[in-house]
Amino acid sequence: MVRIPLLVLPIFVLLISFPVSNSIEVSVRQSLVQFMQKLSSGNRQNDQNWGWNMTSDPCNDNWVGVSCDSQFQTVTKIVLDDFNFTGYFDASSLCMLNSLVVLSLTRNNVGGSVPAEIGNCEGLTHLYLRHNRFSGPIPETLSQLSNLKRLDISNNYFSGEISGLSRISGLVSLLAQENQLSGVIPDLDFSNLQEFNISHNNFTGRIPDIPRRFSADNFIGNPGLCGKPLNECPALAAPAPSPVAEAPESFKNKIKLIIFAFAIIAIS
Repeated sequence: MVRIPLLVLPIFVLLISFPVSNSIEVSVRQSLVQFMQKLSSGNRQNDQNWGWNMTSDPCNDNWVGVSCDSQFQTVTKIVLDDFNFTGYFDASSLCMLNSLVVLSLTRNNVGGSVPAEIGNCEGLTHLYLRHNRFSGPIPETLSQLSNLKRLDISNNYFSGEISGLSRISGLVSLLAQENQLSGVIPDLDFSNLQEFNISHNNFTGRIPDIPRRFSADNFIGNPGLCGKPLNECPALAAPAPSPVAEAPESFKNKIKLIIFAFAIIAIS
């Protein structure tokens, strides 16, 4: 049996550990590069100062818009505001990063829907998608983001209901104005909300009891909404009295015959 000197063992362990570490880093870079290619429609690939490529490191080489945890060298924040991106949101690639906490794509021209894979970004606490061209319904999987604190989807073309958001108990800010959202206002924890705006949508029904810090400006532009701080809801109309049933024709004829008979008897 061949004996391996004790001094060689630590070196051997280090050598076999490097390929595993590198493979994880490569997979993270691949996910980020693919996300950017879809987001920018490939328009940033030739910009060497941009980063976001397979030959550099997102943390050590200061990729544009990327912030990292200095201790663990993991990507925690991606802020890509005002870059006029015209592609779409590849959540399946981005959400492979379990370390991502903040994502902001504010004031771009990103279109299409928000994919269901957004539910895999379980570490997100802040998600800002305002002022883009997103459309379609809010995916139900968004409610899986139990750590989410701030959500801004304002000034897009989102449609459908947002009832699933009531399952995010820690939400402190929800801005959804200037969309095409509909349905009733979900049962949110309004006592916990610091910011709330659903103005200029297609919501209907009665506004739930809300704190006084929310004014009519947070709800205007929804013709189907009523209740404080907007106009009072109309009182329910009393049901119309049921019409008196008419006697059948045969019964009427019998009555006439009886009256006629009494008249004959009286004359005679």
